[in-house]
Amino acid sequence: MTVIFSPFWTFTNKPIDYFLFVLFAILLILIFALQKRKKETTGYSPRLAWIRGGIYFISSSILSILTGVFSTLISEPIATAKNLSNLNWWLFTGLCAGVIYFAYFVLWAKGTLTHGRELHIPSVLTFGLFWGLSEGQIFLSVWAVTEKFIGNVWVVALTAFLVIGMFKGLWQSQYWDIYVSPEHNIPEWNLRKVLLGHVPNLIFTLSYLAIFGNAFLFLLFQTAGLMISAYLMHFPKWTDDRRL
Repeated sequence: MTVIFSPFWTFTNKPIDYFLFVLFAILLILIFALQKRKKETTGYSPRLAWIRGGIYFISSSILSILTGVFSTLISEPIATAKNLSNLNWWLFTGLCAGVIYFAYFVLWAKGTLTHGRELHIPSVLTFGLFWGLSEGQIFLSVWAVTEKFIGNVWVVALTAFLVIGMFKGLWQSQYWDIYVSPEHNIPEWNLRKVLLGHVPNLIFTLSYLAIFGNAFLFLLFQTAGLMISAYLMHFPKWTDDRRL
């Protein structure tokens, strides 16, 4: 089995090491800001949601560096010449894009409400971008850790699927959909969103990663899906500090 990601992080006195230290410093600042503002706020607050989203993004980036994902993402080509000359690669790439489109632009749209929130394009695209990069890096980090201990790529894919599914289910229900995402779900659609949206997304994109090893494209698929989600729910502006 070909290992996709770089070895785990060790200090080598390179720019990425100091970038990691900067991320830790930003993380501490955001945590301090969150704790301070929490004392002054009750209920759902867009500003707190943005701070929590920032903590999530910085934490996922730190994890990405520690697991070797970040180094691979910035050093490997998005697609190789071998990929570009392979018809099956083009077909599977298109299939994954189609799955993301159906899961989020079609299915997710039907099960989502905005509750009259303003659509502020810069805010939804910015938050969606960082949200997608966060989850994509976490998913890839799960793969990176798993492939270091398991030698069969399909067992790696299955293990990653199970771990990611467990993480996403608990994270969304116990934290993210309470403190970060504003109210947006139609309860009757929740199971359909999971079974016909999130699950096919992971099945196809993890299979794509297993077959072709295109980590950056996997990240783009996850980012596209969550940018669509942020757009459809009308994620609130940072400056909108009403209780939504």
